Amino acid sequence: MSIFLRIWGVFAIVLLVGAYITVSTLQQQVKPSVKKAIEDTLADNANLLSVLLVDDLKQQRLALPEFDQKIQAVLARQLQAHIGDYQKSAISQQLYITDDKGIVLYDSRGSGTLGQDYSQWNDVYLTLQGRYGVRSTRSNAQDENSSVMYVAAPIKDGQRIIGVVTLSKAGKMMQPFIQKAQQDMYKRGVIVAFVALLLSALVAWWLRHAIYLVAQYALSLAPQQRQPLHFWAANELNQLVAAINKMRQELEGKRYIENYVHTLTHELKSPLTAIKASAEFLQDELPSAQRVQFSTNITQQTDKLQLLIERLLLLARLEQQQHLQTQPLNLSILTANIIEQKKAQCQQSQLHLTHHLGNDVRVEGEAFWLEQAISNILDNAIEFTPQGKSITLNLTQSPQQTTLMINNQGQHIPDYALPRIFERYYSLARPNSQYKSTGLGLTLVQEVMALHQGHVSINNTDDGVSVTLVFFHH
Repeated sequence: MSIFLRIWGVFAIVLLVGAYITVSTLQQQVKPSVKKAIEDTLADNANLLSVLLVDDLKQQRLALPEFDQKIQAVLARQLQAHIGDYQKSAISQQLYITDDKGIVLYDSRGSGTLGQDYSQWNDVYLTLQGRYGVRSTRSNAQDENSSVMYVAAPIKDGQRIIGVVTLSKAGKMMQPFIQKAQQDMYKRGVIVAFVALLLSALVAWWLRHAIYLVAQYALSLAPQQRQPLHFWAANELNQLVAAINKMRQELEGKRYIENYVHTLTHELKSPLTAIKASAEFLQDELPSAQRVQFSTNITQQTDKLQLLIERLLLLARLEQQQHLQTQPLNLSILTANIIEQKKAQCQQSQLHLTHHLGNDVRVEGEAFWLEQAISNILDNAIEFTPQGKSITLNLTQSPQQTTLMINNQGQHIPDYALPRIFERYYSLARPNSQYKSTGLGLTLVQEVMALHQGHVSINNTDDGVSVTLVFFHH
């Protein structure tokens, strides 16, 4: 199972369980809340009626037909009340009145309860004691929706309680409001849960994507991978990337030293052997021509060692450099200066050097390293171009990129060598001397272009070899 599904699954379970518990708890609170609101209304109405009924009770008008007709007319009144989505068309309350002993004097539901003793019912019993009287009684003990709420208020003559009026409301009349509230709550709960699941999916995807990026970063770390990842508002991921980057630097440092020492030992072995052999021959009595030959060999091998060490130190410095101090450079002028430095070599090799550099082609870069890269490419072109042939430099610029192309009319690079041309220490023999270089020049060029967020490529052309440096505009 992918980490995305695992993270989202955990989020989803927590959210759904939390939403279910929350909605269930709130729905359980809906019914008591509605009942409390109804009870509050009944209490207000009962106390209002208790004041209005004082004279009727004292004058014993409760038993008169006129009193009952008046009450029934009120209860039968047609209403056109729009309470939310609920249409209320009739009054849903009933009332009964008892004397100070709890005997029923009037009941709006009919005369069947007249004369009965209600003094033991909580609504009447508590009210006659001067307390708040309320009760809820089911007409069917097995059906909770059959309950009826009764709220009483004292009828007073001065400070003396002379009777009790009780208002009642059937529980089934509250059910539409309870069901509507529960349905609305359920719908909103579903919407909230859906939105929460969607947001949690986005968070899970972001975490998975961030972890994937860290993993890819760790897998693809290389000398040219200089810019560490950074995650906004994710310190733990940034710390992980920093730890990986530090570990990478430490491992690379150790591996680099091991490779450096191993390669340097291997590369030094051949020149040192040649120098030692030549020196041993020079200890004997030799003809002048042979002494010059062996002396020249020592000089050549010493120069090779010096160049190898200089290139290795330069490449080591470049590879350990994390960031370039770039600035706008006039690549036309920089390249022209390098060409001027190479003119003597070209004349000595009888080469024709032409260029089309423009006047003000600018790139973001570091002058020292770009000079090293272009100089290395020109050195290679000079060494691999036969006498009388040409080397041409063309510098062009577009809105997307700047391109420096160096063409020479030398022999083609063998097909087997093209894929390895940028490998460290890989070198082809020079056409004239069969002498091999250090094999570090093109490696350095590739490193320089990578640090400049650019690209270098070498291809055979119809009349020779072309090296292309591309600087992308950001």
